[in-house]
Amino acid sequence: MAPLTVVAVAALAVGGCRAADVQPSRSPEPVTSPTVAPAGGPVPFRIQLGAGQRLIPHAPASSGCPGYNTVAYLGSSRTIRLMAYATTCTVEDNERLINGRHGVYRTTADIPADRRAGAVTVQTELGGATVFTQPYSEYTNSTNHYTEPVAVITLAKPADPAYQTLTVVAEKGALPLDQLTNVLKEQLLAP
Repeated sequence: MAPLTVVAVAALAVGGCRAADVQPSRSPEPVTSPTVAPAGGPVPFRIQLGAGQRLIPHAPASSGCPGYNTVAYLGSSRTIRLMAYATTCTVEDNERLINGRHGVYRTTADIPADRRAGAVTVQTELGGATVFTQPYSEYTNSTNHYTEPVAVITLAKPADPAYQTLTVVAEKGALPLDQLTNVLKEQLLAP
């Protein structure tokens, strides 16, 4: 009998065959608005949430890349994803962003040169943000192409030296660039 099977049989025996009582672990409840919500994890910050907005944390990837992954729902299908990658994370092909890969930005050096050339810098309470757009495509039953606004915030005071930046992506262009910039300046707050 394989070791995993032995463990499963032992768990049922110890539990008295009451598998119906076992409940899967739930993801954390979303933080709802209006409030200033603290963001946990390796990059401490707070986010100001207005009426109808909420913060939905996701468990970090088992690899630790990203080590922080949260979606902020800003109403009317407007969302941003906030991610933090350790400097030890492997950079995917940031030139070809497809099918759920929105780029790995450990520092601003990971931004492709053509996007860095057209980027602007915006000051936030967390540090300077390099703001740019990137092409993103999905190839499933149909082909869809998007322009995604992205900000890579270089943290002025990183709590963990392995996490130098916070990346904010308006996936599939869920927010236009000017609105993403406003969120960076008005809703992201220092810890």
